[in-house]
Amino acid sequence: MSADFKFKGPFQTELAAYISEKRRLGCKYVAEEEIACAFDVLSTDYDCSNGVPKALVDEFTRLKPNWKETTQKKRISFMLNFSRYLINHDINSALPDKAALHSVQESFKPYIFTHEQISHIFEMADQICPSHKKSHIFYPVFLRLLYCTGLRAGEALNLTMQDVDLDAMKISVKDTKNRHDRVLPIDASLVKYLKWYKEQIHGVYHDEDLFFLTNNHKHYHTGNCNVFFVSLIKRMNIPYRGYKNRSASIHSLRHTFCVHSLEKMLHDDIPNGVALKLLSCYMGHQSLSATGRYLQLTAEAFPDLTQKIESMYGDVFPKVEFLPEEVKMPYEEIKKQVLEEVGKRINEWSISSK
Repeated sequence: MSADFKFKGPFQTELAAYISEKRRLGCKYVAEEEIACAFDVLSTDYDCSNGVPKALVDEFTRLKPNWKETTQKKRISFMLNFSRYLINHDINSALPDKAALHSVQESFKPYIFTHEQISHIFEMADQICPSHKKSHIFYPVFLRLLYCTGLRAGEALNLTMQDVDLDAMKISVKDTKNRHDRVLPIDASLVKYLKWYKEQIHGVYHDEDLFFLTNNHKHYHTGNCNVFFVSLIKRMNIPYRGYKNRSASIHSLRHTFCVHSLEKMLHDDIPNGVALKLLSCYMGHQSLSATGRYLQLTAEAFPDLTQKIESMYGDVFPKVEFLPEEVKMPYEEIKKQVLEEVGKRINEWSISSK
């Protein structure tokens, strides 16, 4: 959206002030500004003399046939936050139906790889034929990094040489989706792969250079990496039916990391409450609710853990999307308390030796 865009609807002043406030707090608010634009246009078709009417809220957040479910989720989330902003400024506003957002969350069921499938993925990556594109060097390391740290593909591809401190055995993740910079301890076996990649690709380099570089020293694109990954899993006979049908994708490695990590920590009897807080911090989630959704997936993938999960978190994961504000994770506090202490326990078990 252009910098000189002006809202024109009945809430033009409030929308501009709301977005400015979010950005002062450090939020990028780029995609949200586009959503605000759509709301601004739609609002001109309604009588808003007494605030935001329910009819406007319902129409703005109603799931349309050509939408992804995430589109509705983003609209409901924006509408909920903006409505609260208006109410706090003494302007009446109907609130979106939380049940609609909850149904979107419940319908989301990411693909979780089995341990055997993960091993097979690594084996196939190791067997890539050498070529000038250096895919045989990149993918064995890149895919292991995603699975063993839970990084988003874009986060991994944006790592610089300075971010990957192999001597200190840690990775600094900056400018993330949720604007939570974090430092991740990594295991010695993953360090070995990263050192091998560094030796193969980087001679003379600067701290600000990207860690992962193409053969012509350019930035890898997430889309291209996903295309390769999909072609790989198809050869494993894992069906791919497109993103909208929740098929496996490169992002599934992050989902799988979360579920497999919870499995490991629950088997290891990590104290009640620590597993979720640790994993939420490690993955850069904004709140425990985002991590809590994986509890049910873990129970489904590993039925032997169902009773333990229900006894430890039975009052959490059925209603994870709308946890009270007071139980949301204070990121910096949890990071200081648990990340450096037990972070290695997440990935130390998950990497096979090359």
